[in-house]
Amino acid sequence: MVISDRYKYLYFVIPKCGSATVRHALAPFTDIGYPVSNFEEHVTIRRFLMKYDEAGRFPGHFKFTFIRNPYDRLYSGYRQDMRASTRWKQWIAAKKPIFDIIGDDFTRYLLEYVAHADIRNAWDWICFCPMVEFTHLDGKPALDWIGRTETLDRDLQVLAGNLGITLGEVEYLNVNVPPDADNPETPKYLDHYTHDTVALVNDLYGHDFEAFGYPMFDPRDFPKTL
Repeated sequence: MVISDRYKYLYFVIPKCGSATVRHALAPFTDIGYPVSNFEEHVTIRRFLMKYDEAGRFPGHFKFTFIRNPYDRLYSGYRQDMRASTRWKQWIAAKKPIFDIIGDDFTRYLLEYVAHADIRNAWDWICFCPMVEFTHLDGKPALDWIGRTETLDRDLQVLAGNLGITLGEVEYLNVNVPPDADNPETPKYLDHYTHDTVALVNDLYGHDFEAFGYPMFDPRDFPKTL
């Protein structure tokens, strides 16, 4: 969660959607942000309203976030969990036993673990929480503006205009594979997917595809195994 009372904004941080870059760009204007002290890093709208909005910021602040193609976001979340399982005590306890069993197997991680996890509420599965939990309330859009990771550079400038701020040079953080300059909307990690994992993503994130217009692929176009 990133908050500025000076500039009247609430950034609902969706994991694996360029948040490190966005937080860094907004740091000079942010009053409450990363590292997190008063708020969790990733807070859904409902959780924010129930637990954190004693100050009544939600009605009057400009509310925004950034989203990402669900297929790329899920693969990025998997890589993030794998890294975290070797770096931080809490994550080591939660995730290292899983990776000790499956190794570097994205397919097994999705089918054997993500498919059965409490992705909406469990802290250790937050990277897989549907994006609509951060953007919609009771099925209806609740934010004022949504940018896209695929067009992050352009959308950061649009956001700056909405907030009435001027951003310095943007430093792109945690970007391992930049988007295709000619086709930025094309997912970067489809070659890691199989028939069954595409079907799972389509099922788990159907509301994300519908709400944000990302194309949903046909599982029949993907191999049974890699």
